[in-house]
Amino acid sequence: MYIELVLAYFYALADLFMDTGIWLIFGLVIAGAVHEFVSIKTLLDLYGKNDLRSLFFATISGLFLSICSCGVIPLAAMLREKGASTAVTLTFLLATPWGGFVHIFILSGFVGLKNALFLVAVSLAIAFISGIILSLFEKKRWIEQKFDPEHTGKKTCECHDCEIFREKEKKNEPIVKRMFVSVPKNMVEIMGDVGKFLLIGFLLAGLFKAFVPVEFIESYLGSENNILSVLIAVPVSAIIELCSEGFAVFAGQLFEMGAGLGVVLTMIMVGVSTDITELSMIWGKFGKKSTMAYLFISTFLVIIFGIGVNMIG
Repeated sequence: MYIELVLAYFYALADLFMDTGIWLIFGLVIAGAVHEFVSIKTLLDLYGKNDLRSLFFATISGLFLSICSCGVIPLAAMLREKGASTAVTLTFLLATPWGGFVHIFILSGFVGLKNALFLVAVSLAIAFISGIILSLFEKKRWIEQKFDPEHTGKKTCECHDCEIFREKEKKNEPIVKRMFVSVPKNMVEIMGDVGKFLLIGFLLAGLFKAFVPVEFIESYLGSENNILSVLIAVPVSAIIELCSEGFAVFAGQLFEMGAGLGVVLTMIMVGVSTDITELSMIWGKFGKKSTMAYLFISTFLVIIFGIGVNMIG
């Protein structure tokens, strides 16, 4: 009896790895190349003002940074200390995990490339709209204002002094070496950042694939239950502690079992925005008003858009 259960679980895991492995490799290759050839410092220098331009760059930067929801936390804290506006930094924090190529390709293995790109576009729209609202709140002083390092007496870490911002001396390196040595090294580093959470996501997805009836998922999380399924997804995703890539695996498996596309969107976005580590950082670096505004604005918009995606999906 127990052997049959164990075998069923491992067969489910094997199917998951077979279905998504090639997508994971594609994502790692592209993410490693982008990380090698796109200057992080150049991107972060675009976040200077509390305006639509800065919000836009903060929203799309995840496509170039390829950082998971865990790795983006110290970056957001550094942006705060360097004087980026509250709204722009929180927009960056919300949008960046969704833009990573690893995340996109993993999700494609479950929902298809077309649906994955659609979900990414919707998620970035949610982040941008959240940023606009937070920008308005900041200008009206309803949330904490941006950090001013010049008037605190606190020495902040300059970009060129911090390992996370430090650009390698690559100008004199041959392009072949960068492609075949540096890019694979970046892939290993990226996998090291997200590997643990990917594994947890696969283990959870395997449990659902092996032991949860498809009819159960369709009944409670199917797109026919437009509102209820999204509302159920909110607390479930808030409880589970995973990075965006781990949620891509977990939510993607639920989609294959009959969950609506809006549920996938809701689970990944709410799961990331309600991460305890992330919220703790926001509370400590930004303040309680910014934390509550970030949490409620983003969650409300995710619910509205999630229901909409279910209706059209």
